[in-house]
Amino acid sequence: MKRNTGSGTIAALILTVIFGAALLLSIASGASVYRHVADRVETGSRQRVGLSYITAKIHGSDETDSVHVGKFGNTDALFISLVEDGDEYENVIYVYNGYLMELLCEDAEGFGPEDGEIINEAVSLNIDEPVPSLLRFIYTDESGTVEAADVYLRSGGR
Repeated sequence: MKRNTGSGTIAALILTVIFGAALLLSIASGASVYRHVADRVETGSRQRVGLSYITAKIHGSDETDSVHVGKFGNTDALFISLVEDGDEYENVIYVYNGYLMELLCEDAEGFGPEDGEIINEAVSLNIDEPVPSLLRFIYTDESGTVEAADVYLRSGGR
């Protein structure tokens, strides 16, 4: 007796096509989930960059009379005094024209807010010193998320 092998071949081909289609759908679904998670991680890290950057700068430079708050242009600014190879520099951190900016110079008096380097997108940075040696930052990122941080100056500040 001869068997009809044509129907077996067609059945195997149909199963292979179904398996391939299922595999492609699962890969596409996984890529979509990965893209969504990656976007959330990027958004979250962008939102945390501003305050994290500022507090890290303060903690790295917290020495007596090295950190103070003032105005740079028309905006609140954090001034950090640094000494490198015997030369004194001033590091100014502020928000200008939609960006968190940083300016490193010998004397900030000769510079304007537009002269700084862009750190991150931002809307505003408000800095207050409610009690001596305690700095309060209220930072608004580009998406409108408002974050606040209190940083205590161990050195006592200015």
